[in-house]
Amino acid sequence: MAIEFILPFGRESNVKNLVFSILTKEYPLKIIELTNFIRKRYGKSVTFQAVRKAVLELLAANVLVRERNEFSLNRKWVAEVKKTVDELYESLNKDKATPKKVDSIGGEVSVFTFDSIAEMMKFWEDIIDNWFLHFKKGDYNMNSFQGAHGWEGLLYPDREKKMMGMLKHKGIKSYALSSGGTPLDKSIWKFYESIGLKVHLYPSSNYFERNYYVATYGEFIVQAHYPPTIVEELDEFFKKSRDIENLNLQRLSDIVNKKVKVKLTVIKNLEMAKQINNSILSPMKL
Repeated sequence: MAIEFILPFGRESNVKNLVFSILTKEYPLKIIELTNFIRKRYGKSVTFQAVRKAVLELLAANVLVRERNEFSLNRKWVAEVKKTVDELYESLNKDKATPKKVDSIGGEVSVFTFDSIAEMMKFWEDIIDNWFLHFKKGDYNMNSFQGAHGWEGLLYPDREKKMMGMLKHKGIKSYALSSGGTPLDKSIWKFYESIGLKVHLYPSSNYFERNYYVATYGEFIVQAHYPPTIVEELDEFFKKSRDIENLNLQRLSDIVNKKVKVKLTVIKNLEMAKQINNSILSPMKL
């Protein structure tokens, strides 16, 4: 049954809302008592007929119950409202409360929302692990990446090295195109080259190329747009950090763990993945 919520809102409340508000605190009441309450408590000039009309409408909607000539809130209606609100609250918070799993990817396009870049990246890596686990001989063996900064190589070098080792073991070809042009960017990508990734740098100040990160894993495409505040803070960090030996890794960790909404889109489309691969490999002249 659909429920119409009738609640008191502000000084412009109508008579039904005022009746409802009064009966949440004092009950049972007769219509004349409700009329007097509205006149004295709210200073509203209201007729007995107007209050009677409001009470009868609330009674017809099962919001009120009647015992002789007195009226109260319907406890069953209140319980039903509570149940509906609880279900709504659970639904709205389900995405946060339920851990995201790779098997929740469904259909051609799936979109996930995370509370930080680091949380998003953990799920991204789960997707890679799942792809590697199910990769079979004869599957499309291309992996490519495009993004500004390879910050994961600074915070999680061992994990990145292990991941690249797994891909090489399966005969997967991996490429990366980076728009980051700072000395630190160059140092990071040298690390990735040392673990088997073919890298091409093309420094760019274009905002889209600084906030857009995309990668392909066979027929899967994973992409994210970093929030503006994160883009600015990462750019500043990479500009100020001249070399790997003198890094403030705590500052980098603070940036990627900063509470900010970020969406991750997963697309399952082989032809689209091939098109993205071609656009990434084209500047690399491969």
